[in-house]
Amino acid sequence: MDKAFRNKRNFVKIFLDIFSIFFSSLLITYIMFEEFRDQPIKIAFLYAFSYAVFDLLKNEVGTSWQYTDSRDVLEIIKLNLYSTISAFALGKLLEFHSWRILALVFSFSTASMLLLRMIFRLQRQGNISPKERRKNRENTLVYGAGEAGNTLIRECRANRNFEYKIRAFIDDDPKKYRTIINGIRVYGGLDTIEEAIEEYDITTVIIAIPSLDNKIINDIFKKIEKIPNIKIKKLPFVSNLIDNSLTNQIKDVSIEDLLGRDQVEINDGSIKDLIHNKVVFVTGGAGSIGSELARQIAKYEPQKLVTIDVNENDIYFLELELKRKYPNLDLVSEICNIREKEKLEFLFNKYRPNIVFHAAAHKHVPLMEHNPEEAIKNNIFGTRNVAECANKFGVDRMVLISTDKAVNPTNLMGASKRACELVIEHMNEVSKGTKFMAVRFGNVLGSNGSVIPIFRKLIKEGKNLTLTHKDITRYFMTIPEAAQLVIEAGSIGNGGEIFILDMGKPIKIYDLAKNMIRLSNAKVGIDIVGLRPGEKLYEELLYDTNNAIKTANKKIFITKIDKGNIEIDKYFDELRECTHNPDITKIKEIMKKVVVSYKEVKYE
Repeated sequence: MDKAFRNKRNFVKIFLDIFSIFFSSLLITYIMFEEFRDQPIKIAFLYAFSYAVFDLLKNEVGTSWQYTDSRDVLEIIKLNLYSTISAFALGKLLEFHSWRILALVFSFSTASMLLLRMIFRLQRQGNISPKERRKNRENTLVYGAGEAGNTLIRECRANRNFEYKIRAFIDDDPKKYRTIINGIRVYGGLDTIEEAIEEYDITTVIIAIPSLDNKIINDIFKKIEKIPNIKIKKLPFVSNLIDNSLTNQIKDVSIEDLLGRDQVEINDGSIKDLIHNKVVFVTGGAGSIGSELARQIAKYEPQKLVTIDVNENDIYFLELELKRKYPNLDLVSEICNIREKEKLEFLFNKYRPNIVFHAAAHKHVPLMEHNPEEAIKNNIFGTRNVAECANKFGVDRMVLISTDKAVNPTNLMGASKRACELVIEHMNEVSKGTKFMAVRFGNVLGSNGSVIPIFRKLIKEGKNLTLTHKDITRYFMTIPEAAQLVIEAGSIGNGGEIFILDMGKPIKIYDLAKNMIRLSNAKVGIDIVGLRPGEKLYEELLYDTNNAIKTANKKIFITKIDKGNIEIDKYFDELRECTHNPDITKIKEIMKKVVVSYKEVKYE
């Protein structure tokens, strides 16, 4: 029914536009040009026909009249110009023409079309009583008096359901200070934001510069964080809008927005060379990193993308998402446990991948401390299975997703991931042609089981956030940033490298927790519960800044790590044996032989 209504509405709109140009040309020809009075209908039809053709070709019929802005006005002028010139050229061939007719038809038809759109906008606003407009709207300060900010003003005036009452602008351009834009005052710069909030009794601040640097968002947040009951929101990129209306599309500023990291710069060319027209495997494809890898890979038009996981629900939903966004993507979702080498061999033989991104792993430190045999079976032997299949079936490259917890590990999960790196290094030495490499990075904001979703869940439940230590710090990056850098690292590797991603500055988890509480306006506190077994207070840098090898990307480094003359293949039998009758003490003893940097830490 909605579709039928839209089609009917679009028909009415194109009819009104065609009638405007038809009537304009008919009237002008008949009244002002005696020499053409015998053929006004023919001339009017010619101009109207020409406009209809160009309108349909440019698909302007679907444009909303209620939200007409300067860009729409420009498109109408261009469309009328093309159609009238075209009609004039046809008229010249048919031996009735006049430059004066063309100029006047263009002017009058453009004016009438803009008048129609203005009537639609005024009619929409006229349906909203002043009382209705004021009802339950939040006093709002907008940061950014540019095009996006003006879009908010138009929405505020045209949409009865818009819940924000725009009182003033803040902008970083001194030329706009104290000016009036669209009837709204530009109060000043960021240094005046607190004063503006007090003067206008502001309850919401909307950032209307979608491309604003996260560091500036952080500055805005710090300016207002001590003011009670202030909400801070942001406008999405225009390309991300679902439709012309902004209702329900203004989003809360998230903790990721406050991370303050520099924009990631990647080499699109090298990534495209790696992915385009290739068969790509992503193990752990349903997980946080694996699913984002799949999203990033899909952009570069692989010949086939195969996601592999045991989590059927999440991999199914990922498939639905990718097929909606990339209808031409050849995507296959396979349910497979990386411990099952027979199934892996079947998949490698069936699809013959060119590149493998290995993200499947157990990663939760406390769980792996309690179930160390699972870390060995899944992380170490699962990685070995994937790597041996990659070598056997002639894969070009295999990229292991590793972790900062593999650096001088203090827990079994970290030790198992360091062992995975040893597997990759060993396979690169014995490989017949496959290039094996690993990429290390730290905590990823918003990944499954990480601190952010845990905190969000506690806030939603109205419970205090639990923190192991007030001074604990961690390195963070966003999921898309990590995935992009992993793919680029895979494109520049020659085999045997351990790539390290620059994680920026460490973040104090206590500050992160406070900011999350402030952003959500929650009435909860923070409980300190003490460090868990195997947990570090401060994470070490992933690389030695003096010895790390730089790459073309300033955020990607290569580290050379002394294995301590350990040949991991000599320990496979012992590791497998200890998983059959799990003995945590015995497992730790063997792991300390395999990973010489593993030093167990116990806290009272």
